[in-house]
Amino acid sequence: MIVSICDDTPETIACQGVLDAINAQIAVLDRQGVIVAANRAWLRSVAAQSDDHMFRVGANYRDAWNDDRSIFAGVAREASEGIAAVLRGERACFTCEYRRETEDGERWFRLEATGLKQGGAVLTNTDITAHQVHAMLIRLREQNQRLQSRMRRRQRLTRAPRQSLRLLIEQTTRLARANAELQQFTSVVSHELREPLRMVTGFLDLLRRRYSDQLDERAREYVSFAYDGAARMQSLIEKLLAYARLDQHRPDIRPVDCNDVLARAIGMLQIAIDESQAEITFDPLPTVAGDDVELGLVFRNLLSNAIKFHGDERPRIHIGAQRQKNEWLFTVRDHGIGIAAEDTRRIFDMFVRTHSRSRFPGSGIGLAICRKVITRHGGRIWVERPADGGSLFCFTLPALS
Repeated sequence: MIVSICDDTPETIACQGVLDAINAQIAVLDRQGVIVAANRAWLRSVAAQSDDHMFRVGANYRDAWNDDRSIFAGVAREASEGIAAVLRGERACFTCEYRRETEDGERWFRLEATGLKQGGAVLTNTDITAHQVHAMLIRLREQNQRLQSRMRRRQRLTRAPRQSLRLLIEQTTRLARANAELQQFTSVVSHELREPLRMVTGFLDLLRRRYSDQLDERAREYVSFAYDGAARMQSLIEKLLAYARLDQHRPDIRPVDCNDVLARAIGMLQIAIDESQAEITFDPLPTVAGDDVELGLVFRNLLSNAIKFHGDERPRIHIGAQRQKNEWLFTVRDHGIGIAAEDTRRIFDMFVRTHSRSRFPGSGIGLAICRKVITRHGGRIWVERPADGGSLFCFTLPALS
């Protein structure tokens, strides 16, 4: 239970239960900076790891802030001044980030102070290692792309003098090292982040099912917000892993019947198709050289978007293919809400969303995966805006020789 100097009314007990179910570390300060309440996560991760007398209920946060045993010692001056400004009403909120060693290794945290209307402030200490890992993944991926570009240039120098050959070997070694680091970070995302999120969503779901009748409407709303946020993060991690795995394995190129690939994609989306009463038509599709699993990701993401962004009318989608010299041009035509002209290029970038999450949920990674797959197969992908509305997604794949 939350440790507090408040009374033990049913409303207080319910709110305490909600706070204790939240993974973030939370403490409440009065106007003088005295800690009047703290949840279990705060006591376990902040108070217990600093010192017995620090940051517990009844203590003033200023008394131990500069102590070397405090977990905030690294940001003591910046954080102390920021929180003091919030308590004086000079700032609505204050945020800083810091890193420290834990039993699980080095972790990153964000400390936030938010002022309360009745005076005082709420301190929230949150583990943001996942965000830092994602930023490292982005940087490593960019480094990987630069090294791959350099390697392709160096390959043209195989007949050059020995110095050029030595540079090629050096670039190849750096590329292999970057790929190894990328795989290591992918493993961190997979094993270190998904399990804590499953625990959070599991306990929040348990709290919602078992104690819903004991919580007031606002408490139930808070639990719902926390559950939805954790679920979105879980989905985002899964999509990031799918995107990262594309670079770890070469596509298994062989003759692929696109009719079979499309049929499997439709089968996996059957529930969404039935619920939206979507009408999907398609022309006979060709056999191309490609990886059937990766091409399935393309068809599934494009169809899923066409079903999701259908507007007021039920979705109407048509898939076509046309031979153009040495490649096939595939089209996925819908009659939905369409795409703004300024968004036609950037929608294939990571995390780009052109509509609010409340109306159209999603992670903003699906089209980035489509571009990655098509590029790996030697093709191109883009979107057009038909005159009669909707969207026309186009992509090319090399024809079988």
